[in-house]
Amino acid sequence: MTSATGVDALGEWVRTAYGLGDGPLARTPGGRGAEAVVWRLEVGHEAFALKQPFVAREEVGLAREAALLDHFAAAGVEVPTHRVACDGRYAAGLPAALGGGQVRLTHWVEGAAPGSGTRALARPLGTLLAHLHRCAPPTHEQPVAWYTTTPTEGDWAELARSAVDRPWGERLGARLGDLAAYARLVERAGPGAGPWVVGHRDLHPDNVVVAPDGSLRALDWEDAGPVDPSRELAKVLAQWHIDGDRIDEQAVRATVAAYREGGGTGTVRGQEDLALWLCGETNYLARQARLALDPATSADRRHHAETDIGLLLTSYLPPLHVLDSLVEVARG
Repeated sequence: MTSATGVDALGEWVRTAYGLGDGPLARTPGGRGAEAVVWRLEVGHEAFALKQPFVAREEVGLAREAALLDHFAAAGVEVPTHRVACDGRYAAGLPAALGGGQVRLTHWVEGAAPGSGTRALARPLGTLLAHLHRCAPPTHEQPVAWYTTTPTEGDWAELARSAVDRPWGERLGARLGDLAAYARLVERAGPGAGPWVVGHRDLHPDNVVVAPDGSLRALDWEDAGPVDPSRELAKVLAQWHIDGDRIDEQAVRATVAAYREGGGTGTVRGQEDLALWLCGETNYLARQARLALDPATSADRRHHAETDIGLLLTSYLPPLHVLDSLVEVARG
């Protein structure tokens, strides 16, 4: 992170680009996801999340995200609000000498990763989601295809054929029946009729931190957009409380109870409310499979994609009968 002279060239460039002022500067690893590398950047007494995305985002999308986060912050929700660069833009283009690409800066949200103890966080999770839904701005926009459709049976068959010599190819082939069943469920459910609010849409355990007071904070708002609160509630229950073909029924009940007590506006009514989750997971699975199969993909990103594929096929996408059980518990 620093040169032989002890100077952090990237950190100092960001300090200047975003007008962060004087004071000691320190940059430490903050995490690496499917979309970006994150650093914790401390300048004086302030801490920021410095994000380097693998694919640059357009300024108009960043401006909308920043406005949404400002809305939640004004409503008393702690979120990673954006910092504007000195040129008035949210994203700054790195010079080639620093590796090129794009960086953006948000305020650091203090907290620890949830780890594996998700049952202990079931009630704080319900409270967080209820708070987000109560404060979410309404919208007349419709969700895009990523959230309303799944890959076709032909898409999956082609990916399975292309992956026949990959370590995960056999597992993908074995799940073609389930993937087809998911698609039929999503088709029956349709895109939904609203009313829509602007929600997080990807509130899985990797995108939250446990604050010092034990409550949860939502990070990584890149996927925020129109959502039916009932479908987002169902998605959160599936992402947090299903592991393979096992459901943590106690945790599901605790999350739903805290959500209702917190004034959450959604209700899980049936399998159709799982459509948002199934669309997101299956589209992500297909995207990671294509990324892993692309010969131009770097070794690091291919490894990350194949890890995600393995988790999706073995832990995150259960057989259809498990979804029936989840709905029954959530409704009960």
